[in-house]
Amino acid sequence: MKGFVLSLTLASFVSASLPAALPVAASTTTSSVAPRPVATKAVISGLEGKVFETLPPVLVELSNLPAGAAVWVEVKRGVPTDDRLAGKPVESKFYLRKDRVGVLSVPGIHKACRAEGTWTVSVLMSDAHGTTTLSRATFVLQSKRKRYA
Repeated sequence: MKGFVLSLTLASFVSASLPAALPVAASTTTSSVAPRPVATKAVISGLEGKVFETLPPVLVELSNLPAGAAVWVEVKRGVPTDDRLAGKPVESKFYLRKDRVGVLSVPGIHKACRAEGTWTVSVLMSDAHGTTTLSRATFVLQSKRKRYA
């Protein structure tokens, strides 16, 4: 029981401290440095259908996480044509597993993507080497009446 309480406390602390580690949208800067190869992988699940009336639950499975890295999810309207345009960070809850593997639940996507149209979700990581986009998924929110019209 003590182990469960300790794990639950650790998970609460990590998920509560994550928003403080996220960069402010206005503080995002561009860089002319070429992106470095990253061993960390992020797999976005829940958005495979590409067209939705309402968004399904979204999860991000992470592997090979470096120690001390901050990982967050951003959303922006449209298709990703320019990496320099900052997205809006959305609420996510980080559930740590062992061996540098983790899962992000992204309940904030429902609050950020309320209007119909094309949206792009990006998973970003910031560590000692800089900020890197790990994965992206583009989807469309469209009402049922427009889909069949």
